[in-house]
Amino acid sequence: MSPRPTTLRITPALAVLIGLAAVGLVLIAFRFAYGLGAATNLSDGYPWGFWIGMDILAGIALAAGGFVVAGVVHLFGGHRFHALARPAILTAFLGYLLFIFALMVDLGRPWNIWWALVSWNHYSPMFEVAWCVMFYTGVLALEFTPAVLERLGWDRLRRLWYEGVPFFIMALLSLFTFAMTGSGQWTGIVLAVLVLWETLMRTGAMRRDRQMPVLLIMAGVIFSTLHQSSLGTLFLITDKLGPLWYTPILPALFFLSAVMVGPAMVIVEGIMSARALGRRPELDLLRPLGRAMPYLLALYLLVRLSDLVLRGVVLEAMRPAFTTAWWWLEIVLVLVALAVFATPELARRGRGLLLGAWAAVLAVVVHRCGVAIVGLDVPEYARYVPAWSEVLITAGIAALGVLGFRLAVAFLPIYEDEPGAAAPTARAVREPAVAPAPVDHRIPVGG
Repeated sequence: MSPRPTTLRITPALAVLIGLAAVGLVLIAFRFAYGLGAATNLSDGYPWGFWIGMDILAGIALAAGGFVVAGVVHLFGGHRFHALARPAILTAFLGYLLFIFALMVDLGRPWNIWWALVSWNHYSPMFEVAWCVMFYTGVLALEFTPAVLERLGWDRLRRLWYEGVPFFIMALLSLFTFAMTGSGQWTGIVLAVLVLWETLMRTGAMRRDRQMPVLLIMAGVIFSTLHQSSLGTLFLITDKLGPLWYTPILPALFFLSAVMVGPAMVIVEGIMSARALGRRPELDLLRPLGRAMPYLLALYLLVRLSDLVLRGVVLEAMRPAFTTAWWWLEIVLVLVALAVFATPELARRGRGLLLGAWAAVLAVVVHRCGVAIVGLDVPEYARYVPAWSEVLITAGIAALGVLGFRLAVAFLPIYEDEPGAAAPTARAVREPAVAPAPVDHRIPVGG
C-alpha cells in the first residue's frame, strides 16, 4: 500500500465539498439570525422534519460502525479486523460531533441543551438519549485519542492514557447508572463489578487487551446500543404516525437496523475512502463483513414483515399512496442488499460489496425518514415538505464530515498503510499484562 499522505491537495471533488460546507454554514448563520420559521418549512403540526430524520435518526444509525467494529476487534477476538477499527472509530466520532452540531441547529433554544445534565426526568426517553449521546461522544474521543498521541510521539502520555482511562470509565458508568436508576444500591453493584473486572485483568487472571482498555470498549458498546433503541422509543408517543411505520417494537427495529447497517457502513467507508485516497481497499477484511450481512438483513426483514402480519396491517402496504411507495422502497432496498450479499460471485468483488452496502445504508435512511417525516400525517396542517435551505444545510454538515475525515487521514495515522506496518497479532494483543508494551509508531493503536 502507498504511504500515508502528509499533505492535502485540493481536487475538484474536495473543492465541491468545501463549497457545500461554506453554503451550509452561511445558511446556518441565516437560521440563527432569522429563526427556524425563515429557514425551514416546519410548523406546529410538523415541529420535527428533515434535520431530525436525516441528521439525527439516520446519522446516528450510520455511525453504528464504530461500536460494531470496536466490539468485534477488542471484545470478541476479531483481531484480524484491526485495520478497520480506527477508520470506523473516526467515522463514528465525526458522525456524533456533527449530530450534536445539527441538533443545535434544529433546537429552538440550543443554549439550553445542557439542562439535561441537571434535570433528571426518568420518565422521558429523551433524557436517556441525551446522556448516552454525550457520554458516547466522550468515549469515542477517548478511543480516538491514541491516534493523536501516536502522531505527536507522546509515548509516555499514551501509557498514562492506557492506565488511567479505566478509572474514568468506572466513574462514568457509575454516574450513568445512578442518573438512570436513582438507586445508590445499583450504582454500588455496578461499580463493584467494574472494579473486580479491572482488577482481574491487571493481575493477569483475565486477558487484557494491550491496545485498548476493555472497559472503554464496553462503555462504547453500552452507550451506543442503549440510545439506538431509545430513539425509536421517542416515536411511540405519537398518534400521527401511519400503521406502516408505527409499531410497539419500533425500539427493537431501530436497534436491529443500527446493527445491520454497522458493517455496511464500514464497507462503504473502506471502499470509498480507498478510492478517494488512491489506496487498495482491504477486501480481504471487508468480505467477511459482507458474509455476515445476509443474516443481519434477513433478520431485520423477517422482524419487519412479521410485525405487519401480526398487527394485521398487511393491506396497508397495498394502498395506493406515497407513504406506501416509500415503505416499499425500504423493502426493495433491503431485498437488493440481501440478494447481492447472498450471491458469492457479487459479494467477492469490490463493486458488489459496495452495491450491497449502499443498498443497506439507503434502506436504513429510508426507514428513519419514514418514521420521522413521511409516515407522519397531521390533517389540520399542510403536509411538510423540506425547504431547500434545510436540504442544503444537511448537505453542508455532511460535507464537513467528509472534509474532517479527509483531514484526519492526511495528518493522523488512521490506516495501517506505512511500509512495514502490520496489525498486532492476536497473541500479542490478548496476552495479559500489567502495563502496555512500548508502542510502535507505525502501528495504529486505536479501535
